[in-house]
Amino acid sequence: MLRLRWLRIFIGLTCTWTVPQLALGQVTTVEGASVIVFPRVVVNDTWGTVIQVSNNANRPVYAHCYYVNGAPTDLTVPLGPTNPPLWTQTDFPIVLTEQQPTHWVVSTGRLDNPNDLPCRVAGQAKPCDPQSSGSDHADCCDAGYDPGNVPPVVAGFSGELRCIEEDASGAPWSGNALSGFATLTHLPTGEVVKYPAIGLPGYETNNADGTLCLGGDTRAGCTHGAEYGGCPQTWILSHASDADDRAVDGDARSTEITVVPCGANFETQVPAPQTVQFMVTNEFEQSFSAATSITCWADLRLSDINPIFRRENLGGDWAQTRLHNAAATAGGFLLVQQSEHDTAEPATSAFAGTVPPHLQTNGGGTLIVVPQEVLQ
Repeated sequence: MLRLRWLRIFIGLTCTWTVPQLALGQVTTVEGASVIVFPRVVVNDTWGTVIQVSNNANRPVYAHCYYVNGAPTDLTVPLGPTNPPLWTQTDFPIVLTEQQPTHWVVSTGRLDNPNDLPCRVAGQAKPCDPQSSGSDHADCCDAGYDPGNVPPVVAGFSGELRCIEEDASGAPWSGNALSGFATLTHLPTGEVVKYPAIGLPGYETNNADGTLCLGGDTRAGCTHGAEYGGCPQTWILSHASDADDRAVDGDARSTEITVVPCGANFETQVPAPQTVQFMVTNEFEQSFSAATSITCWADLRLSDINPIFRRENLGGDWAQTRLHNAAATAGGFLLVQQSEHDTAEPATSAFAGTVPPHLQTNGGGTLIVVPQEVLQ
């Protein structure tokens, strides 16, 4: 930590960087951003998660990351009014050298240990033992320049990870250098699903205080207007109808979505509930609608939201669904889509993860509020 602190001071005193600025627009999965969000991070008996974060710039990059646990208070009972999400957060800083990628296993975290051995020692391959990740003998699992101490999450974690780029002093900064991927492993089968982090580009209007203004115009707390890109107004899913009876080409297919609010208040730790509306169009151009509410984090199979998503009700094998907030001032939300295909013979499971297409930005904007102690 002393070495990292002196590195921050040196760069803060001696260097001035030219910051690439993106045009005002929507979220990105292909360019560097100043805020990156991993909506689906799960650690339980069924899923494990590995996070990859990269610095796309030719300079050191600092960021502060926040895990938010949206698991039910009682893990044995579904989410509901009497069993709200935990909304507990764990935060930690990371530092990346120029053009450096890093990774960690979410369940074990990663120690700042310069003695980790590389994946090849004396020309011989040294495989990673996932059980050792995050320990002082992780070796290949945590090889490479450490970003700092990354804490493990609690067992049963279901939630999101956000990383916010900072300057050398620890203030939010629009450097647009961060990108990342999350890889989830389905433990019963060993199948994996991977999706890119959703990035919010930073703008020159960023005043480096603890209130991050995502989209929108000038308003209370955002005297300079938008400091970061706003979240989409509409998300578009193209998906198969849910079918458990192997009615589609001999397969059982299902689609899940993981949804998190665009804004977050890490100071009060009070999530804002939102109502998400679904406009469904089947392959015969027939339209249907549905709605559901989310509070902090939701992982939902489409047919559990509404039976209309089942094949026998939808009337076809495929559909397009548009999602948007019921209230225009709700601030928007972020999501990833996960599809699962199961076959009978041979008995296999396959998964695919995507960040769906999106349209326009939420006009009202929203906020991410960073605790004051993080800025100090």
